[in-house]
Amino acid sequence: MDLTSLIELDHQWTLALNGSDSLFWDNVMYTVTNTFSWSLVILALLVIIFKNNSLKESIMILIAIALLITVADRLCSGLVKPLVARWRPTQDPQLMYMVDVVRGYRGGRFGFFSGHACNTMCMAVFLSWLFRHRAVTLTLIFWSLSTTFTRIYLGVHHLGDILVGFIIGILLGTIFYFLMEYFHRKISYKRLISTQFTSTGYLVGDMQALLAVIFFNYALVIIFAMTLGVA
Repeated sequence: MDLTSLIELDHQWTLALNGSDSLFWDNVMYTVTNTFSWSLVILALLVIIFKNNSLKESIMILIAIALLITVADRLCSGLVKPLVARWRPTQDPQLMYMVDVVRGYRGGRFGFFSGHACNTMCMAVFLSWLFRHRAVTLTLIFWSLSTTFTRIYLGVHHLGDILVGFIIGILLGTIFYFLMEYFHRKISYKRLISTQFTSTGYLVGDMQALLAVIFFNYALVIIFAMTLGVA
């Protein structure tokens, strides 16, 4: 399959997954795509990190996360997007009138690759390595997938933008975690022989609390969407 056929297929899948006739889902997607809607989960993560590590370790983890997000953002928005200059569907002259737009939101000019896909996946992967708890890992991956799907639904990214963002996010999340481990191996080798802890020393009870906060946050989003429109 040549590049032209691949791009055309990408357009077709993007249009198939974009939008709906439901005000309810419009409101859900528009809310979920906003980073601010996940403030409660971010707060819970901070509490868990500081509770389960020394102050020095906690600060090092936060520095690693900050560097990870900065590198992911600069690689995407600062380098690749202006270099590749691929139009977002909502900005593409060939597609912009075929795309469902929610609340007039069209995003910036270029969309390759997706910053949402890269940032959420690199965080999900980094935290999965950090916590080593299967249910949390699956939930974090689901969070990344669901958050990123909103970008196709809103018409601001092609499916291809998303898939490339996921691949880069997985690589960055893994690289940054093991770089952090290299500089301070104690974080990943706090192995405690007890069912009360994960293999990296995080309380299983805290992992269950994190899961509860994430799904409670989803419930809040749905309730908020229901207050804004009719399903």
